[in-house]
Amino acid sequence: MSHSGENIAAKIASMVEEFNLIDKIFAITLDNSFANTRAFENLQPCLFGYMGSYPAPTRNDPQKVKYLLVHQRCACHIFNLIVKSRLKRIHPYLEAFRTAINFSNSSNQRITLFKNYCISKGLRPRKFALDIEVRWNSTYLMLKHLLPYKDVFSVWITTNYGLELLTNDHWLVVENMMNS
Repeated sequence: MSHSGENIAAKIASMVEEFNLIDKIFAITLDNSFANTRAFENLQPCLFGYMGSYPAPTRNDPQKVKYLLVHQRCACHIFNLIVKSRLKRIHPYLEAFRTAINFSNSSNQRITLFKNYCISKGLRPRKFALDIEVRWNSTYLMLKHLLPYKDVFSVWITTNYGLELLTNDHWLVVENMMNS
């Protein structure tokens, strides 16, 4: 069992007792999934004393459960896991975009070349940011900003990288993802 989960549960139980909060607790929030789980497991016996037992109410005894402790998982974390799972399906396509962006941003000379190319094509120059693994929406933002530059960026990358890194299939995957 995790020491951090045990320590957190012990500290919470101590504060609950010390400040006479046993019947005033609405929620306990921690910032770590593992610590949440361990603390919840350790606090259940302490808090069930005033909340009632776990079994569901029956017809004969509808008041059997007065309260129910609920371990609510972090919705943002769950959403992030879902998004990451879906992004794994298009990983090879995303890697090609990351490689292209890394290439274009790898030197001031390339940044200037792309800027001048955009100006010559009548587009506002832009530097593209890479996505960040821990930010669930950063891949979306990376692709959203890149999509309007589809034609210009593809030609520039192919010309300067030396091979066709971004194909029509890559852009089709991005367009489908952005429209779904």
